Amino acid sequence: MVNLLTADLNLLVALDALLVERNVTRAGARIGISQPAMSSSLQRLRRQFDDELLTRVGSAYELTPLAQVLKEDVSEILRLVERTFDAQAVFDPSTSTRSFRVISSDYCLTALSGKLMALLQEEAPGVQIHFDAVTPLAVDRIKETLQNADLMLIPKGHFSGFPHTELFTDNWVCVTGQDSPERTLTVEEMRDARWARLFGTEVASTLADRRVYDLQLGERTDVIVDTFMMLPFAVAGTDRLALVQERLARMLSAVAGVRIMQLPISLPTLVECAWWHPSKSADPGHQWFRRLVSRAAAQLDPVPTDQEAATPVGASGSNPPT
Repeated sequence: MVNLLTADLNLLVALDALLVERNVTRAGARIGISQPAMSSSLQRLRRQFDDELLTRVGSAYELTPLAQVLKEDVSEILRLVERTFDAQAVFDPSTSTRSFRVISSDYCLTALSGKLMALLQEEAPGVQIHFDAVTPLAVDRIKETLQNADLMLIPKGHFSGFPHTELFTDNWVCVTGQDSPERTLTVEEMRDARWARLFGTEVASTLADRRVYDLQLGERTDVIVDTFMMLPFAVAGTDRLALVQERLARMLSAVAGVRIMQLPISLPTLVECAWWHPSKSADPGHQWFRRLVSRAAAQLDPVPTDQEAATPVGASGSNPPT
């Protein structure tokens, strides 16, 4: 057993950087030490664990099995140490310079950021927010993702078992090129149409895409994109179809040149949530930040009712004509 009184705990910082960067030079730059100093730390770590930790595969380095196990543990240990030294009985947002990391889709950021940034500017001018994009890998490794971020903004239904709060709801609509005839979509048209989809695989798709896939209505996918913002532009000028959140579709319909069409099938309501790791629940600063995000979401205009949503785009009281 290691004696903590004699162990060099600074090696944990070097180990974390090496496991994240998988490169000695980048790891050194990450924590502000030279490449030779980081190489020396790597040698000491290899002796400590009796393991190579990083092995060269071609032109890159890969983590050994032990290093893969250590990666999550070391990162969590350093976060706990950091929170221990930063702990305060009261969090004062007006004077704080804390940085919060949020993982979000471009859709959620587009819908929420205006309200959130306004509140942040008014109440916590020194606080920073670092936004990262949601990826299929981030969802697949949800425990590690939540350990490394303060919040993840993603709808219900992709995972469970972590604390969360509901932010807002949205509907799914279909978008197509503005030159397509104004009509109510039929199931047959959905089945025969070409589609643009997010990520392009069933596993990484939205719950709405999975429903369409299960009904065998969206099998002719010929355009795949990585963000929701791309979807309206991917169908512009064509009769291709894409499923888009109604808030985003209404925001982009005019600039992208697309027509919004209601669907002939029922799709699950999107319930956007903020998720976090349970180790962060009691942190006063984190509690404040969660409340701030929830307050921003509460200021969003509600999505149209079913009757309002049925109004054709370009009609009086609907979106601006395209």
